[in-house]
Amino acid sequence: MLQARLDEVVARYMATIQWFAYSEANLTPAGARVYVGQHGIFTRESRRHWAFVVGNCPLIPIRRFIERENLYEEEGVEETSHFEKLIAMGTALGMRREEVVEAEPLPTTRAALHIWENLTKNRPWWEGLAAKAALERSNAPHCGNFSALEGQRWMRHLGLSPQAVEFWLMHDAIDQVHGSGAYDLLEAYVPEPLRHDAIVAAAEDSMVAWKLFLDGIADEAKRLDHHAMLA
Repeated sequence: MLQARLDEVVARYMATIQWFAYSEANLTPAGARVYVGQHGIFTRESRRHWAFVVGNCPLIPIRRFIERENLYEEEGVEETSHFEKLIAMGTALGMRREEVVEAEPLPTTRAALHIWENLTKNRPWWEGLAAKAALERSNAPHCGNFSALEGQRWMRHLGLSPQAVEFWLMHDAIDQVHGSGAYDLLEAYVPEPLRHDAIVAAAEDSMVAWKLFLDGIADEAKRLDHHAMLA
């Protein structure tokens, strides 16, 4: 029941995000470069947010899951580092590493990061875990299939190879495991129905931030594309 409620929230917000319409029909190299820069910021901050959840949680099975799946695998191992895969995708788009590392956050990115920091640092661990798991579940087929579709779009519109978009294709499989595993832990360790409402509310707040983050990138990409057409 809890997992169904969480997936309903994720799917509902995913259906309203404007970035997907942009990337499906109008994705340009300039827009893709904006995305890489902003997602680079998100990826690095996301590790901090996961660490906040670990710091708030006394339960070893949950800490072990997050440390293994979301900290060590995503950042501690260079071969599977999500940030390094993103750098490689940016390089395929003609970006220098420094452009990704030193990207300035959009105002919408800053606002979204404030929401995620509050959810993971200042709330009970079960709310922080739900907030992060909701983002991972955006890759589930019935919740949006985010990364798989983006990988296809980036190859189609930008002529990138499957190797160049490994960042997307890797997320398609890995994040489904991360999200479903976190949901299973919430079901097992937070049986109190009264806490379930708070868990769902945290997931919804997180998806509001996700929409703000992605729609901000879409607006900036469209702005740059418009200026390029006028030049």
